Amino acid sequence: MLTRPRLALVAAAGLLATGLACAHAREFDVKGGELRPALDAYIAQSGVQLIYKMEDVKDLSTRGIRGKIAADAALERLLDGTRLRVRRGQDGAMVLIAPARSPAAARSEPPPRVE
Repeated sequence: MLTRPRLALVAAAGLLATGLACAHAREFDVKGGELRPALDAYIAQSGVQLIYKMEDVKDLSTRGIRGKIAADAALERLLDGTRLRVRRGQDGAMVLIAPARSPAAARSEPPPRVE
């Protein structure tokens, strides 16, 4: 059974590992196209924990990335041209955030058709 000090040490080690994975350059080969499969490839190649909502990446695309680059910079390049931003959670995981829709944008959409 883990005691509180040991549990804290394990949690700190996990945060450190995530931070190191983001800071060191590594080789990436993520194809351009739909963003969701590109993000999945990024996760597999970077070892970074990335959290996102499926509806936030739907219908978005990326130019992809190729070359030796830090994981943080690679993710920023993948997201270039999208409305998504990256935030690091308290646990070290990276979270994709879509900006909130403005009330004006929501009002400008036509109401759904009912037949």
